[in-house]
Amino acid sequence: MSLTISGYMRQFYKGNSFGATATGRSGQSKGDLLSADMKAIRRAVDHLEDYDYEEGEGGELMNKVQAFVNTYNNYIDSAKNMDNTDVNRYLSKMKKLTKEYAGELEDIGISIKSSGKLEIDKKALQDTGRYQVGLLFSEDAEFSKMSDKYVKNMSRMFIRNNLNVQKQSPQKQPSDSTPPAAGSTALSARQTVNAFVGNHIDYML
Repeated sequence: MSLTISGYMRQFYKGNSFGATATGRSGQSKGDLLSADMKAIRRAVDHLEDYDYEEGEGGELMNKVQAFVNTYNNYIDSAKNMDNTDVNRYLSKMKKLTKEYAGELEDIGISIKSSGKLEIDKKALQDTGRYQVGLLFSEDAEFSKMSDKYVKNMSRMFIRNNLNVQKQSPQKQPSDSTPPAAGSTALSARQTVNAFVGNHIDYML
């Protein structure tokens, strides 16, 4: 069943529905946002991999792609805002991967901004064949597999390093020296662990 873009966003952010909206994100900690975004982007990739690229509804695909882009952009923001050397390393890998597929993304109406975020030309996406979108997002597509791999590896690092206590980049000093509330770090880590345990067909979306 096809959902609206916001409907898919709520599915991607299951367990932290506030992460799906700009207003809901404003009151959350950096660590909680990154945790929510890592889970959401993996769900977004799963949704696109599960789509039927031979007979699926065009509107469903368009909404899923747009929800993926929104989630990806949230992830770029939250990873950058952590200001952590390990997080930055994985973020750089994701940005590099996306740049490697810039041409294929452009073919379906998605461009890469200077910030590393993605931007959709809705008309170009609407005019794209399902096969072309599948080259990036189907189950066997390298872009979707590598995107999932990088986020999965980052989430493992996030848990291993207990990143609610931030490890700052060498060139910057921590902006907030207030210690976290007792038990909040362990709770966040626990929540993160629980959440991670052919033929071209022309169509109009």
